[in-house]
Amino acid sequence: MDNQLPEAPLTEHLAELRTRLIRIVLAVIIGTVVAFTKANYLFEILKMPLLKVNPNLKLYFLSPTEPFFTAFKISFLAGFILVSPFVFYQIWKFIEPALYEHEKKLVFPFVIFTTLFFIIGCLFSFYLVLPVAIGFFINFGNIQLGAEAIFSVKEYISFVLRMILAFGLTFELPVVLSLLARLGLVTPEFLVKSRPYFIVLAFIIAAIITPTPDAISQLMLAVPLILFYEISIFMAKYLYPKSMKYKEEIVSVKEKIEV
Repeated sequence: MDNQLPEAPLTEHLAELRTRLIRIVLAVIIGTVVAFTKANYLFEILKMPLLKVNPNLKLYFLSPTEPFFTAFKISFLAGFILVSPFVFYQIWKFIEPALYEHEKKLVFPFVIFTTLFFIIGCLFSFYLVLPVAIGFFINFGNIQLGAEAIFSVKEYISFVLRMILAFGLTFELPVVLSLLARLGLVTPEFLVKSRPYFIVLAFIIAAIITPTPDAISQLMLAVPLILFYEISIFMAKYLYPKSMKYKEEIVSVKEKIEV
C-alpha cells in the first residue's frame, strides 16, 4: 500500500544521511563563497548595533590574520542564511521516507516556515537584542570600571554572529513542535502538561545564550520562546487530531483488506 511506512536497512539510512550532508556542505560552501565577495559590505552592516549605541566607537584588529578570518566568519553565516531554504529542504528529504504519503506533502510549509522563523530570529537579535546587550557592556565598563571601550574586530564579530545564530535557531521552536504534532509525535496534552517546565527551561536557555547578566536581554529571548510555546500548543490542538484521524483511516482500510 502507498500508505505503508517503508522500511530500509541501517546502511541505506546512513548512505542517505551522507548524501544529504554532502549536499548541505556543498551548498554552504557555495553560499559562503558568494557572501565572501560582499564581506566588506556585510561587515559594515554588522557594525550597526555598535554604532547605534555609540557612533564614535571604532573596531581594531590585533593580528595580521584577524581581518581575513573575520571576513570568513561573516561570510559563513551569511552564506548559511542564503542557502538555508535548501538546507532545510535536505533535512526534510532525509526524514521523508519515514512519513506517510499525506505527511510528505508538508515539505513546502516546512521549508517556508523554518526559513521564515530562522530569518525572523536573526533579525530580532540584530535589531533589538544586540544594541541592548552591547549598550549594557559599554555602560558597565564606563560606569563601574571607568574604562574606555576599545573592541577587537574578532571578538566583536564573534559575539554578534553567535547571538544572531543562537536566536535564529531558537526561533525554530514553533515550527518544530507544530511539525511533531502534525506527525502525531507530540500531543497537545503533553505540551500543556510540560508548560511549567518549559518556562523554567526558556529562562535557562536565555541565560546561557545571552552572555549579558542583565534581565532585559534575557527576557528578550525568554519571552518570545514562551510565546512561541503557547502558539505551538494552539497549533498542536489543531494539527494533532488531523494526524490521528488519518492514521485511524489507514488502520480501518488495513483491517478491511485483511478481512
